[in-house]
Amino acid sequence: MLAAGGWPYASAPPTDPDDPGRFHALFGRDSLITALQVLPERPDVARATLRALARLQGTTDDPVWDEEPGKIVHEVREAPPAGTTRFLGLDWPEGGLRYYGSADATSWFLYLLAATGDAALADDLRGARERAGDWLLDALERGGGLVRWGPRPAAGGGLGQQGWRDADTPLNGTGGGILHEDGSVPPPPVADADTQAAAVAGLRGLAALSGSRAHARAGRDLTERLAALFGPETMAIDGAGREVRGAGSQLGWLLWAGVPVPGAAERLAEPDVLTGFGLRTLSDRHRQFAARAYHRGAVWPFDSWLGWGGLRAAGHGVPAERVRAGVLDAIERLGGRFPELYAVTAAGPERIPIANQVQAWTVGAVFALRTGWDGRTAALTAPAGG
Repeated sequence: MLAAGGWPYASAPPTDPDDPGRFHALFGRDSLITALQVLPERPDVARATLRALARLQGTTDDPVWDEEPGKIVHEVREAPPAGTTRFLGLDWPEGGLRYYGSADATSWFLYLLAATGDAALADDLRGARERAGDWLLDALERGGGLVRWGPRPAAGGGLGQQGWRDADTPLNGTGGGILHEDGSVPPPPVADADTQAAAVAGLRGLAALSGSRAHARAGRDLTERLAALFGPETMAIDGAGREVRGAGSQLGWLLWAGVPVPGAAERLAEPDVLTGFGLRTLSDRHRQFAARAYHRGAVWPFDSWLGWGGLRAAGHGVPAERVRAGVLDAIERLGGRFPELYAVTAAGPERIPIANQVQAWTVGAVFALRTGWDGRTAALTAPAGG
C-alpha cells in the first residue's frame, strides 16, 4: 500500500475481477488520515505523506481544477485509468492530474503535522504550514465563519460536493454525496459537518504549531459556532442557509473534534445509526437512506473509527466499544480484507460492488481500533491558550 516515496496509496490495485481498485493514487485526505491512524507505529508514513503533499501544495487560482494558493491536493495521477481520457467530465491535463477539489485535506494536513510532535519536520515544512493556515483562515472568512464548498464553474465537471462525502453529483445513482430529505441537491456553497470538524482539528493543529493566540482563538470561535449551528440532525447547512437534515456518522466527527453538540453522542448511539457492525453514514430512518448507498447509508470503517474516538472522548464508553468490536467483526466476516465500505442488512455485513476491497484507511482503522489509538493528540485535546 506504500509508494516508493513512503506515502500510502488510497487503495490497492484490483485484487480480483470484482474489485474496482480505482483509487491506487495519492489522495490528500485519504493519505493524511491513514498516516494519522498508523502514527504511533509508523511515524515515517506521516513524514513522507506530509512532505509529498507539501511539494504539491496549490500555488495559483485555477477554478477548473479547484486549485488555490496553500490548498492541499485532493488527487494525483500520472495517467488516466485505462480506457479513459477524461476526469470527472474534464479533459485529462497534459503532464498528469493534480486535482484540488477537497474542502478538508488542508485541515487534515495541519492537524497531522502537529500530531507528529516532530519539531524538525514542522520547522522544515514551516512555509507549507503557513500557506495552509492562510488558506484555512481565508476559507472561513469567505464562508462567513464556516468552510464551504462550491459552486463549481458553470461549464461543469469536477466534484460538485467536496467534503469527504464527495461526488460529482449526488444524483449519479451510487448514493454518493448528500441530499435534502426531499431528494433535492443542496445549493452551494455548502458547509457540511464533517468538513467543519476537520477545520476545528486543523485550527488547533495550526495553533499548536504557530503558538499564535489568534489561531487558538479561531479554533475556539469555530467550535462555539458549530455547537450553536449544528444539532444532532444536521448533516450540513446549504447555500440558502437551510439545514440539510440527517443524523449519521458526521456526529462522530464533531465529537472527535471536541465540538459539544448537545445530544450528539446519544443520537449517534441510537440503533438507526449505530449498527452491530459500525456507524451508518446516514440514519436508516432518513428518506434518502439505502443500505448500499455510498455515502447515504453504508458503513465505512475509517468513518466509524472517528466515531469510536468521538464517543469515547465524550464519555460514552459502551456504545464506543460496540463500534470498535462491530467494525472488527465485520472485517472478519467479509473475509479479512479491508473494504472501503460495506452494507449492513438484516443478514449482517455485505460486500458492495462499488467498494474497493483493500482501502488504506480501512487498513489504518483496523490497526488503530485493535491498538486503542483514536488519533486525538494533545494538539486536539489540550485547552487552547490566549
